[in-house]
Formats: sequence, structure tokens, C-alpha cells
Amino acid sequence: MHPIERLRYVARAGWAGPAELGAEAAYALAELAETEPAALLPACRRLLQHNPTCGPLWWVAARLLAAGDALAEATRCADALEDDPTDELLEEALDGRRAVRHGGVAEVAAADVVLVGVDAFGPGGMVVDGDDLGLLEAARALEVDVWVVAGVGRVLPARLWQALTELARCPPSGPRAVVPAFFDGGGAVAGTVVGLGGVAAACGPAGVVSVAQALAACDCPDPPELVGRW
Repeated sequence: MHPIERLRYVARAGWAGPAELGAEAAYALAELAETEPAALLPACRRLLQHNPTCGPLWWVAARLLAAGDALAEATRCADALEDDPTDELLEEALDGRRAVRHGGVAEVAAADVVLVGVDAFGPGGMVVDGDDLGLLEAARALEVDVWVVAGVGRVLPARLWQALTELARCPPSGPRAVVPAFFDGGGAVAGTVVGLGGVAAACGPAGVVSVAQALAACDCPDPPELVGRW
């Protein structure tokens, strides 16, 4: 399969989760960089236009654009995404705490901690699934601690986070408009940005840490090619 065709497949892979999209994109973009180096940046930008709320895609694109050897960096990115230890570290950190990932007020009231998975996480906000909004609101109302589950590639630096929010409010197929939800290339709701109120900790590949520590440990560069005007 030609790298461009593979990238088209990735862009439209609505069945895949963020980690799967990121790993597949890493290999496709590296292959493209080997055969058509000048096409790497346009391909990254096009891919992000179709999937603006997927943190691992921003992470992969930024790391490949900043790398001297795109193929070697792609392998590192894909390995990190596929071997993400976040879930195992989370289980260890819970250590008997009652945790809920789904449910309403009753479930939240009986919990010690509410777990919310994110597709992207940055200074001032996070991208969550629309189905988790009620859970998050209940946790905030009942003052139950929220732990964000932000695996490999989800934490973005300030400038990339800003680029994500700006791009996601401009669906590729429609006019620029500020909307409450973010959209994928086909017009379906892909995620919603919410603030970090109520978030007590973040769990990632380094374990459970404070929000400030998680943001400070971000391993994603912010190449100017991805933060300029789209």
C-alpha cells in the first residue's frame, strides 16, 4: 500500500482508539518521509485536520517533524504507544480504592476516585468522550477526586494544545465556528474539551502524579510547522 493510501486509511479509521491511530500513523508517515520527504509536513497537517482531537497524532507528527531520522523515531513512537504501561501503573496506584469509570450520581457517590480517560491533555484543558461528561459533572458536584488517565502521547505542550483547540473548532468540511464539541472529518462528535476543575491527579507512563507534574513531564516538541496558521 502506498504511504498516502495508508494515511487516508488512518485518517478515516473511526474504529480505532488514539493509541492505535498514533502507531499506525507513525509508520505511514515515516514511510512517506523516506520516499517523499517534502510530503511529510502536508501529510501531518492533513491527518490532523481529520483527527484534531487525537493527542497521539499530534505527538507523533511533532516528534517526526523534529527528528533527524523519521523512521527510527516512528519506531520509538509506535513502540511506546503499543507498550504503554499506564493501565498497569494505574491499577497499582489505586491500591484498593473504589474507582468508577462509568455511571451516574449513585456510582460516583460511592467511589473514592473517578477515572476519566482523555484523548489529549494540555495546560488548561482535556479532551474527553462525550459519554463521560455526566460522570465528570457528578464528580465535581460531589467533590470526588478525578484522576485523568492520560497515556503515552496524550500530554501536549502549551502551543500544540492551543493549535489543537483552534483547529478542532474549524471542521475541515465546514466554515470556522466556535462550537461546544469537536468534530472529526466526517462531522461526527469526536470529543469535547473541558477544564481541569476537580482533577486531582493524572496517570500516565510515569505513574500517578499531580497535574503540574504531568504537564511538566511532557515529552512532545512543538515544531513551528504545527503551531502556525492553518
